[in-house]
Amino acid sequence: MQCPNCSNQIPNTAKKCGVCGASLDALPEPVKAWLPDWAKALLTGMGIGLIIFAFLGTAFYFFYLQPSRSVAPPPTETITMTVEPAQAPPTATVIVIETLPSEMPTLTPTTTPTQTPTPTEETEYCDAFEGIDMTVVYMDWLKGEPLEFYIKMPGGVPGLEKTIPGSPEEWTYRAKIGDYSSSHCDIIAGYRERLYCRLILPKEYESAMQPMSLYVNTCGEDVYKNQHAFLPEIVK
Repeated sequence: MQCPNCSNQIPNTAKKCGVCGASLDALPEPVKAWLPDWAKALLTGMGIGLIIFAFLGTAFYFFYLQPSRSVAPPPTETITMTVEPAQAPPTATVIVIETLPSEMPTLTPTTTPTQTPTPTEETEYCDAFEGIDMTVVYMDWLKGEPLEFYIKMPGGVPGLEKTIPGSPEEWTYRAKIGDYSSSHCDIIAGYRERLYCRLILPKEYESAMQPMSLYVNTCGEDVYKNQHAFLPEIVK
């Protein structure tokens, strides 16, 4: 501290100035700062007012000056499922699997597609097949063997079992499935109303749907047609 008499620096614990010898016991006490009660209340009120003003200003900014922001909910994803109408299967002939009779004649099949010969006016006997409800019956299709089947003709096979007046003696039948034709079809003695046929077909025809037709040399058009013939499975 300083000596009040000579203004020299002296220790704080000194009782006497070491320079001028002045006694330090009579130093006046420092004057404490004093504010009246009304000034203290004023300062306290101003502090509270500043806090309230800052709070109101912040609230005004966030609620009124900030641009309005609306968060739209994400659009609901709509899954549309299109159900296609079920396609009606084509009408197919009823198929019955039977065992090939032992009397089945040996037929020579061919895998080469053949063309249907055009009959002359003298060989037109298509009327003989009117009203005949033909049914195709498949035999067991053995692996590596031709497909064997017969066509059932109620009343007899025209030209072979049933005599047609004025018709030639020879009636030649030939069946065709897809692109493959049989060499000829024939009847078996003892098995009436059945025309037996045999075709060599590729394995891709197994359980497939192929057009089937039956031709005879005495008619200018196919006497039996099925555009959606369902072939059997190969017995392995």
